[in-house]
Amino acid sequence: MEAQLTAGAIEMIRNEEVKSEKDMVLILQVTQLRAYSSTLQQGPAKERYRMLLSDGTETQLGMLATTQNQLVNKEILRPGSIVRLNSFICNKIEERRVVIVMELDVIKTHSDTIGNPVQRGGKPNDQRAVDSNTSGIQQQDKSQSSGSRQINNTETVTSHAHVGQERQVFDHAATLPQVGQERQVFGNGSTFPGSAAPSTRAYTNPPAGHARDPPATYSRQAAYQPQQRAPSMYANRGPVARNVAPPSTVPINALNPYNVRWTIKARVTSKGELRRYNNQRGDGKVFNFDLLDAEGGEIRVTCFNAVADQFFDQIVVGNLYLVSKGSLRPAQKNFNHLNNDYEIMLDNASTIQQCYEEDAAIPRQQFSFRSIGDIESLQSNSIIDVIGIVSSISPTATIMKKNGTETQKRALQMKDMSGRSVEVTMWGSFCNAEGQRLQDLCDSGGFPVLAVKAGKISEFNGKAVSTIGSSQLFIDPDFVEAQKLKDWFEREGKSVPSISISREFSGTGRVDVRKAISQIKDEKLGTSEKPDWITVSATIIYMKFDNFCYTACPIMNGDRPCSKKVTDNGDGRWRCEKCDQCVDECDYRYILQLQLQDHTGETWVTAFQEAGEEIMGMPAKELYFVKHEDKDEEKFEDIIRRVAFTKYIFKLKIKEETYSDEQRVKSTVVRVDKLSYASDTRSVLGAMDKLRTENASSLPVKQEGSHYNADAGIGSSSSFERREPGLPANQSGQYGNQFSNGSYRDTSGSYGGGLPRQHVGSY
Repeated sequence: MEAQLTAGAIEMIRNEEVKSEKDMVLILQVTQLRAYSSTLQQGPAKERYRMLLSDGTETQLGMLATTQNQLVNKEILRPGSIVRLNSFICNKIEERRVVIVMELDVIKTHSDTIGNPVQRGGKPNDQRAVDSNTSGIQQQDKSQSSGSRQINNTETVTSHAHVGQERQVFDHAATLPQVGQERQVFGNGSTFPGSAAPSTRAYTNPPAGHARDPPATYSRQAAYQPQQRAPSMYANRGPVARNVAPPSTVPINALNPYNVRWTIKARVTSKGELRRYNNQRGDGKVFNFDLLDAEGGEIRVTCFNAVADQFFDQIVVGNLYLVSKGSLRPAQKNFNHLNNDYEIMLDNASTIQQCYEEDAAIPRQQFSFRSIGDIESLQSNSIIDVIGIVSSISPTATIMKKNGTETQKRALQMKDMSGRSVEVTMWGSFCNAEGQRLQDLCDSGGFPVLAVKAGKISEFNGKAVSTIGSSQLFIDPDFVEAQKLKDWFEREGKSVPSISISREFSGTGRVDVRKAISQIKDEKLGTSEKPDWITVSATIIYMKFDNFCYTACPIMNGDRPCSKKVTDNGDGRWRCEKCDQCVDECDYRYILQLQLQDHTGETWVTAFQEAGEEIMGMPAKELYFVKHEDKDEEKFEDIIRRVAFTKYIFKLKIKEETYSDEQRVKSTVVRVDKLSYASDTRSVLGAMDKLRTENASSLPVKQEGSHYNADAGIGSSSSFERREPGLPANQSGQYGNQFSNGSYRDTSGSYGGGLPRQHVGSY
């Protein structure tokens, strides 16, 4: 792709619309470059370079500051180079304009001549242009050489941020040294006399250019007068009105707080939701979006209140826009993961214009993938891009946030060629959009590739990746990395075991693994200092419902309700001993006592509020009113009947507790997910493959080396010492012996002690 020059730059220089980089950062081509020696009366000879600069249509004489000579000496700057002028001024000498270049970047060292540039009033690339344009400089130099002692002291000036320095550089440009012996720097360049005819290829309109305020007047009063803001360079200017080129743009990486006038052309890669907030200054709303340009620069744009309303519907992910008249501020790295020190704040004067013509030079997305194995060594809360094969996925669950609102959560396990797997947690809308699509693909027997853009690393019993507001998920993307993963998985990845880096205790801790119910007792789980966390696939066969909930305190303690038990005062008010307050209405929270069964045995567990709502399908208060207020026994029994003989994936916390001076092992349901038979079958098959890989296919189901991670699909394997038989492994509080080998059955038929078997129903 051809380099893009700043269209109409030479005409703007000639019409005094551009005098320095404060007006516009120019991208031009060096068509000629020559050296000359100058001898001032009061100083030694110095080698300087003059050049012809082209915008693809016309050429302009330029002089290179001696501080940039090293670029020529190292052959970085040569005829045909494409350059960005970072610091320059334009001086008028005997009715001719000369561009004094004090700092530049070489974008491309050599290129064929772009366009068919001509000197105004001359032939294309006329060599006489250099000589004729420098004749005035020679005469000016002769008249000023006597005063060159002071001027020579300014040779090392490379920037003109200070007004005094600006004046020195300006004066130096007006008194360039006498032209002496000339030589051609790089032999016959492509634009020198005698060389091949210049290329007539069309050039493309520039994406670069930098619009800024015009500089202050370079007079002696300039050092003492504040800079005055001049009108826009596009206002009431005849030549500019005839220039039909689109607005010049600057690269995102060139933006800084000192640029007051700029336009960027970029693609929207991510768009956040319109969020409402409340702080000391009142209520408001905010949304942000991320931009990516052709040079790979990224930056976040933030809009508040009325500006957010103005632009929210206009911004569409994947579209191209011209953005201008925003202000830059330091990026808030706690919330902004982009590789940019700044972010853009838009206001009422800002403009966003959509570009309807597609620009293939600007990519649709930019990734920096890290392998799952690398995640183990990365810090918590880091933002990364990761890609892998989805091996299993769990159903969506609704959970209660700390602020009392509900949200959705869905977890999946992903692995890659590093031999590691990681849990990826999707939150909010991701669960029902990308999450459901992944669920359908997995249920149909597929192993989709998932790329996560801007995932957040969390650390709780191991490393995991979670989605955030600016995250993006790409399913089976058309990436090179995705194809490599598919090839690897088909070739060997299906049978290669992976170790999960998620939900793992440090030190001598245990892994959250899949277990059978009988292993709770056989391995004496929960009897160590730390609790054991396991996952079981089991069916609810019995529930005690005489005390299925308790009255709870609704008083907010910070951002969460107290939830401690309250007692009835007898006057219609409820008292909380912890809060030492009385309330008019209490809350109701689940405390379910469930008997679970799998193919190896039975056990009792306790499920509290969140898990109870997932199992019962309704709030505890609603079920309480059905039983005690409405006294609708038939409806109540029907609700219980629907729960019985339902199979779930239970995540259990098992810990030994002391109750009435007696040590008992208590199992608490931490999370419950409805069973997906397809996912569960995939998990079992994965465990079988793992055992086969370890040459352990002959081990019975109960042996210790066969447990695996339910969410991981393939899971992890470890060996441990078999514990001596002891007390029943799972007993829960005042409910006595709650572990059964299948011999216990409540056949009393009493309504208060539990639902009679004939009322439970069947599959």
